[in-house]
Amino acid sequence: MEDVDDARELVEQRMRVTGFEEDILDKVLDLLERFDTDREKLFEEMLSKLEQPGYDGLTDRWETNCEQAEALMERLESDIRSVLEDSQANAMSVDERWTAVGPRDFLAGERKIWAQVARLDVPEVATLMSKVLEADLALIKKCEEDLKNARSNDAIVEQLLLKNFGSIQDTVKSLLVKYLPTSGARLVVLFMKDPSSKEAANEAIKNFEKLTAENLMAAKQKRAAKQTVVDNIKLLTAAREQLDEDWIDKLFARGAEAAGNWRGIGASGDYRATDWDWMKENVLDRGLDTRAEAAKEQSSKLYDELFPTLVEESTNAFAQLTDDPGTLAKFNEELENASESLESLLATEEEYVKDLAEGPYKQTGLAAFAQVRDAVKVGFKLLADKTEEADDEVKKS
Repeated sequence: MEDVDDARELVEQRMRVTGFEEDILDKVLDLLERFDTDREKLFEEMLSKLEQPGYDGLTDRWETNCEQAEALMERLESDIRSVLEDSQANAMSVDERWTAVGPRDFLAGERKIWAQVARLDVPEVATLMSKVLEADLALIKKCEEDLKNARSNDAIVEQLLLKNFGSIQDTVKSLLVKYLPTSGARLVVLFMKDPSSKEAANEAIKNFEKLTAENLMAAKQKRAAKQTVVDNIKLLTAAREQLDEDWIDKLFARGAEAAGNWRGIGASGDYRATDWDWMKENVLDRGLDTRAEAAKEQSSKLYDELFPTLVEESTNAFAQLTDDPGTLAKFNEELENASESLESLLATEEEYVKDLAEGPYKQTGLAAFAQVRDAVKVGFKLLADKTEEADDEVKKS
């Protein structure tokens, strides 16, 4: 690589000027050549591990390569000193020979850089990016499954509610039909002729109690489904700072800064540390950039697609008792109209009975009307209260 080539040229120049045997020169240059091959292999191992998906063993690989690099530099200096010691061309000591011709600036700069690389900023950033990706994928799976289950449960609840609303409305219509005067006969006549007709309102109340109890249970089920969605919204909101694209960009910037500092840390004297610019570019292109893009893609899916969907579902489909608020409003309006019609009918007929001649017939008739009127009043209040209770159950925050 370029840095070792420069060091080799400089060492050769110095040895020729200083005076060494040709075979000593060849041995030193061979040592630098072997070091160059081993150093390049370390670079490639580190980059290869960095560009692999995941993070298992990544930090260990880099840590091991940094230790190997230090060993290579120690061996290079030791071996060159040993070869220089064999020369008989001059009277200098081994230390003097090393000072005169050795790649001192190269090794000093390399040691500084490898010590900085050994801080493991880059593999730690890469690991964090992979963990962000991991967390995003896990949350996407969880939220999608939860939303699917919530929608499924909501569909079952909606079907039950609509069925029960229909049954309630049918019961109310039956009461209206039963109590409407037919063939000119007054309602009091129906009560006297068919005493069981007085119990129709009480039977309706029993039906209302059963159906509204089912609706309340359905509302609780819907509330539970809604809570799952709300909980996921809270979860994503709390995790956003450590999972969204801004955080990934910050991680990338941290790794890029660490790699960008390598050359400046070691370049000094006749050592330019050019290879470390190449290493930085490969770290970014082959490792951090790919990891950042993968994490950002899933983060975007999580926060730009799924999160808004959860919010929309919680504020629309799960915001009230029925998925379509118009359904509940129409149901309540129809009940109110039916209640007013029944109360008006009973009041009119009761006034008629009050004008009858005093006697047992009149008293029995008035008692029947009081019984039915109270039952109707209780029944419709039950419907209104229980329906509101069910709606409030879903709306709980």
